[in-house]
Amino acid sequence: MHRRATAIVSPIQTALANTPRSIGPISSRTSTSSIWSLNCLPNTALSHQIRSHSAFAKNVYMGDNIVNFFAGQPPLNRIAFQRHELEKVNHHLHNPETQFFLFKDFKPLVKKGEAAQPLYLRKDDVKDLIGEGYRGPSPGATLEISKISEVTRLSLPNLIFLGIDDRQDPTTNKSSAVDHLNPKGTPYFALDATGTSFDEAALGGEWGDPRASGSAFGAWDAGVFAEARALIDWNGRNKFCPACGSKTYSLWAGWKRSCITALNPIEGQEPCFSTKGLHNFAYPRTDPVIIMGILDSTGEHMLLGRQKSWPKGMYSCLAGFIEPGESFEDSVRREVLEEAGIEVGPVRYSSSQPWPFPANLMVGCFGRAKDGQTIRFDLDNELEDAQWFPRSTILSVISNHGSSNYTRDDHKKLEDKSDADKATAGALAPSERTQEDLAKKTEGKDVTELTRVPPESAIAGVLIRQWAKGGLDLVSKL
Repeated sequence: MHRRATAIVSPIQTALANTPRSIGPISSRTSTSSIWSLNCLPNTALSHQIRSHSAFAKNVYMGDNIVNFFAGQPPLNRIAFQRHELEKVNHHLHNPETQFFLFKDFKPLVKKGEAAQPLYLRKDDVKDLIGEGYRGPSPGATLEISKISEVTRLSLPNLIFLGIDDRQDPTTNKSSAVDHLNPKGTPYFALDATGTSFDEAALGGEWGDPRASGSAFGAWDAGVFAEARALIDWNGRNKFCPACGSKTYSLWAGWKRSCITALNPIEGQEPCFSTKGLHNFAYPRTDPVIIMGILDSTGEHMLLGRQKSWPKGMYSCLAGFIEPGESFEDSVRREVLEEAGIEVGPVRYSSSQPWPFPANLMVGCFGRAKDGQTIRFDLDNELEDAQWFPRSTILSVISNHGSSNYTRDDHKKLEDKSDADKATAGALAPSERTQEDLAKKTEGKDVTELTRVPPESAIAGVLIRQWAKGGLDLVSKL
């Protein structure tokens, strides 16, 4: 593949999810003994509100009905149709109950000494950062001017409207009488304190490690964090117009950016083409990554691999970016062939996971390999090792709680490897492996013992456990 996935696993095992987080029918063989209880649960044990209230939709839902970590459980109601309405957004901004989630250098604000507890602030705590809030078009402005002035913010720090917490009944699937045009709830905003003198210590806070804290948050807070960090990252990294190089400004309460020349044309120059038409770089993007649980034809072995920089003994599902013009299924087949030399036949979707490092959507799939193949590493030279592991071996590993514990040193190794720019450069650069190294691995002389797998806060860990514990008859569905 041409660039490596930004994240395959969560670096630190989290242990704060106290409630089940999955929905849908249950198999008689499904285990619910795992730390995170991410396997399917009976409908009577719903642990959170479901936005789709159709019983039919619930019963035929595509995939495995797994609600993965960072997915919200349930998510905030983003009420996206209000983002361009100045009066409504400012009403949310000035609501005395509004909660603000702060970031600095992409690090979340957490309670001092409690890295797993986000510190939400009120407006009085951040009024100096908010300033005048959002602006709109001047009275009497033309339609064209109004369109480029919808809920704007021309100066830093970045302020993003995330949505409202409108949870009504977290234990049933009964539809409540809600005005969907103007729902009631607590508003949430993300605020970027980077480059400011904001005194977090005075409010009992500190800046947490994004991956360690994010993975340790409770299920609902993790969903808020995932949305907030992805938007903070996008706004922070897109300060200049990719079409002409001029500065950009924020619209739609942080959900759109436009070239400043739309408001202040440069005399003597042609208008920037980005000021006309629809352009994908004006909106937050999500990069899809395929995470692959590949089984042999018997369904009793799973293909796992490792990169050289990973912590000792750690293996995970193969993974890679989905390329333009490619389906999920085609991406699975291409990536497995490139990384391990294995041809894959049938493929099916399992579940997905938002991954805010910086803004990915992890797409979990199972696939079945064709018979009579040998693992090889000389195609894209990315993996240090890959092996077919029997179910019994993986069950033994995941039964040891320490198999998903990662130290801060481990965390650093994974973080360094998942940096998007470094990963891209590494994928495009000539391989440092020699043919002798490749031959040794092909001959099985460079085998690493499997002792660790991803935790269940990462979709790779979910796929591995879902198969190993026999929760679903996967082979019959491939």
